[in-house]
Amino acid sequence: MAVTVVLDAGGSRLKWGVFHGGTIGPVHSAAWNEAEAVFRAWAAGQGDEMRAGMLDRPATPAALEAGFPDWLADALGSNPIRIDPAAGAPFAIDYAQGEAGADRLAAAVACHDRDPGGSFVIIDAGTCITVDLLSPGRWRGGAILPGLGLQSASLADAGLPVLDKGKAGWSCRPGAEGALGRSTREAIEAGIPWATREAVTATARALMELDPCAQPILTGGDADHFDGIGGWRTFADPNLVLNGTARLLNALTA
Repeated sequence: MAVTVVLDAGGSRLKWGVFHGGTIGPVHSAAWNEAEAVFRAWAAGQGDEMRAGMLDRPATPAALEAGFPDWLADALGSNPIRIDPAAGAPFAIDYAQGEAGADRLAAAVACHDRDPGGSFVIIDAGTCITVDLLSPGRWRGGAILPGLGLQSASLADAGLPVLDKGKAGWSCRPGAEGALGRSTREAIEAGIPWATREAVTATARALMELDPCAQPILTGGDADHFDGIGGWRTFADPNLVLNGTARLLNALTA
């Protein structure tokens, strides 16, 4: 029996996992500078034919620099199925111009699968931070913010210190004190981790005004930084995009 693998080619790393029995797991990830070696070693140990799916979206600059996706078909033994979530989404998509990001829609598919009649504010805190509203039957759009790491890296161009994400996450003081930096580092912490949390909170609150039944759900590498924003009960699913991709793959190949 073929192993079903789903991949999430993000801005800074590759994530993948086996989809079986309606669940993803275990999930693996590697930064792009080591993704090919790590993925090839993993794939070689599977021992079974693999069926793979991934979102049909352009590779990010970091992925292209790492040679992705050129080496992927050889590592898998076949070309992955490219999935257009806009074509397979079980809801209408409200977008006046252009196309919504494939990862944003895949996350919404996973939320819909979790509760088809539910409303969600979906916060995906990765390279970029997206805050989107899914109402019953409609993905309604949302906001895109630069991610915490992206903002921090940009300070180097201005000759300012670059913040590093520590083992305990992004550092900033809680409450109103977080806005009052008394050193350059504290001021940067106020301007990036603290202010971005406030901005995401305000955006989520506005979306909840549009749909008072919406519940916040978090995903992405920096999801922990936004846990409990607004005093709301927040739910976390680190594999939201992978789960949505798997649901779309199953529907496409059923």
